Amino acid sequence: MAMGRAHVSTHDLVAGRYRLLEVVHRETNRVCWSGEDAGTGRPCLVTQVGLPEETPDESARRVTGRIVRTCEAMRLLCPDRVAAVVEAVVEHGALWTVTEWTGGTPLSELLTAQGPFDHPRAARVGLELLDVLEAAHGQGVTHGELSPGQVFVREDGSVVVTGFGLAGATLAPRLTAPSYAAPEQARDERIGPAADLWTLGAILYAMAEGRPAFRDRGRPEATLKGVDRLPLRTPVRAGPLTQVVQGLLRRNSRERLSRTAVRDAL
Repeated sequence: MAMGRAHVSTHDLVAGRYRLLEVVHRETNRVCWSGEDAGTGRPCLVTQVGLPEETPDESARRVTGRIVRTCEAMRLLCPDRVAAVVEAVVEHGALWTVTEWTGGTPLSELLTAQGPFDHPRAARVGLELLDVLEAAHGQGVTHGELSPGQVFVREDGSVVVTGFGLAGATLAPRLTAPSYAAPEQARDERIGPAADLWTLGAILYAMAEGRPAFRDRGRPEATLKGVDRLPLRTPVRAGPLTQVVQGLLRRNSRERLSRTAVRDAL
């Protein structure tokens, strides 16, 4: 499914209000900018996601409403752990989501700059993510677009999660970071909490190994096919995290570790 490519200048104001300053993070079909509210001067994060080219206007409006509602519900469930969305619009052929400034650094950028995390640090981040996912799953919400680029780590080690509400908003099986999709998502099947647990395992793998479990192959279709069909690269640095990583990265969703088992292991 082809995605639209938005061409936007930093001189443009998103939603007529938010100024783009500099790119914070890039991943497949997603760019996150630092920005500011031109009216108040307050800092914010502005995320640009390409939408399938055939997305009709009515569907686009449903997407923005879904994101705002889901993120607000999650923010109330997990104060300070889920970024508050202040606006979501479709412009320039892309979905733009404006969130409050998180005060953190994308996990993906930390891994690029610092390399693998030590095992206790990786486990702490994993537990924080598990807390957010457990709260979401308890309310029937599956993230479905989680990746290291959607996890912001603050200086004190706490995390803030972005991206709720994207999954299922369009006909695309996954809009961003296809290398972190679960196999059932790669096959365009219905997903549930088990898909988030797979991605948690993939993020733990990346933190321990310093590289993703499945590499990005340039085209989303090729990346998703690799996730579904290629064997997992055996972890060599995960040490005490190996068992939980491999237990989460089981292709059969019914065989993956439960949240309780993951919490005990971490």
